[in-house]
Amino acid sequence: MLVGLFVDIPKPKCWPPPKVGDEQENDRVQELLAYGYKRDPVGDKIHTIFACIFMFCLPIDTVPSAVASAILIGYAVLRLPSTWRTITPALNSKIFMFLIAWAGWSVVTILWSSDKLVGLDHAKALRMVLLPVVLWPVMRHWNYLLVAFLAGVLLQNILQLSELIATIFGIENWLSSLDIRYFRGFEKHSGKLAMFMGFASLSWLGIIFNGKKHRIKAIFFFALATSGMFVTASLAVTVGYVLSVSLFGIYAIIQKKITIKQMFLAVVVVLVVTTSTWFAARDMVTLKVERAIQGVQEYYNGNIQSNNSTIMRLHWLSKTLSQSFDEPAVAHGVFGHGLGSVASIDFSEDAPKFKKTTEHIHNSYIQILYEEGVVGLLLFLLIFCSLALKSKQIVGNYGGTIYHICLALTLFWATVTFFENSQSSGRPLAMLILLCTFVMYFNKTRVQEKSQ
Repeated sequence: MLVGLFVDIPKPKCWPPPKVGDEQENDRVQELLAYGYKRDPVGDKIHTIFACIFMFCLPIDTVPSAVASAILIGYAVLRLPSTWRTITPALNSKIFMFLIAWAGWSVVTILWSSDKLVGLDHAKALRMVLLPVVLWPVMRHWNYLLVAFLAGVLLQNILQLSELIATIFGIENWLSSLDIRYFRGFEKHSGKLAMFMGFASLSWLGIIFNGKKHRIKAIFFFALATSGMFVTASLAVTVGYVLSVSLFGIYAIIQKKITIKQMFLAVVVVLVVTTSTWFAARDMVTLKVERAIQGVQEYYNGNIQSNNSTIMRLHWLSKTLSQSFDEPAVAHGVFGHGLGSVASIDFSEDAPKFKKTTEHIHNSYIQILYEEGVVGLLLFLLIFCSLALKSKQIVGNYGGTIYHICLALTLFWATVTFFENSQSSGRPLAMLILLCTFVMYFNKTRVQEKSQ
C-alpha cells in the first residue's frame, strides 16, 4: 500500500552486508538493490535526474559541477531512510574499502601536516569518495549516467569547433569578449578537459566494439571526442591515451575479443582524427614537445636555472622525493609529512629563479609518498590493483570488451596522474571514483547474468 509517496514493502535482511559478486548471496543482493526504488519510486526518478545532471556538468566546468554535486549529495542524504539498505552491498566491495581507507588516511595526516590549510583545501576533493554511495541506488540506470557524461563532453566539443571556425575566419576578438579560451570550451584547464575527452573517447571505443546498433554514430562521436582531446595539446593525456589504447588493442586481440582487422580500422580512424587535428593544433603541440625535450636535456646537463616548465617540474619531483625520507626517516617514510605539507618545501633553495613554493608538484605518486608516506601510497596503489582485478572479472551481457575498456580507463587515469595531481582536484578524482563505481556495479551484475 502507498504511504504518502512511499510503498510499504517487506524489508530485506541487510546486515551483515552481502558480498558483491558472491553467487550464494546473489538473491539477497538483488533484493537489496530493488528495495530502494520499490520503496520510493518517485524519489528514485528524481534521484536519477539529479545524478544525470551531475554527470552532464562534470566535464563542463568547476562551478556547475560543484552545484550539481552538492544537490545530488544533499538529495541522496535525504533519501537514506529509503536507500540505506540498497547501499549495503557496495560497502562490502574491496574497491570501496580501499577508497575509504585511502581518503580516511589522507584526512588523518592533516594532524601532523606543516601546512594544515593547504591540507584541508586538498581534502575537499576527497568528498568524491561519496559517489559510490550517492550513485549506487540509481546505478541500474548506468547507461543514462554514461550518456549524460558523454553529452557534457559533446557540448565541449561543439564549443571547440566554434572556436576553430572562429580562428579560421579571423574573429578571435569576438571570442575573447565572451571570455572563451582557445580550444578549451568552457574549461579553464586544458589538461582537465583533455582527461574528460579521453574518458569519453575510450567509452565510445567500448560502445563501438560492444554493439552494432549505434556503431556509425559511435564512430562519429568517438572521432569528435578524440580530436577534441588531441587539440588541447595535453602531452600527459596523450601519453596516457596512447598507452591505454595500446593495452586495449593488444589484450583484446590476445583474448580474441576483437579481430586484427577491427583493430586496424580503429587505428585508421585514430590516425585520420590525429592528422586532421594536427593542422589546428600543430603550433601548440610542436612548441610543447620542443620545450619538453629541451627541458629534459638541460635538466640532466645540470642546468636548473632556465625558466622552462619541464625543468621546474623535474626539480619539484627530485627535491620532493629526496626529502620524503628525511629525519626522522622512519616516521616520515611510513606516515608522511602530512597532507598539504609539500607547500612548505622551499623549491627556490637550489634554483633561485623558480617559485619558492607550490601546492602541486605534478606527480600524484611522489606527492602522496611525501605527504602520506608509504601507508598512503600503498592504499592509493591498492585502489588501482583492486580496480584492475575486478575489471577482469566482468563478463556477461555487457559485451566481450567491456572489461578491457575498464582496464584501459584504469591505466589512462593512472598514467595521466603521473604527470598531474589528479588526486587533489575534485573533478579529475571523480573520474577515477566513477570508474570504480561502474566496475563495482558491473561486478554485481556479473553473478546475476552468470546464474541465469
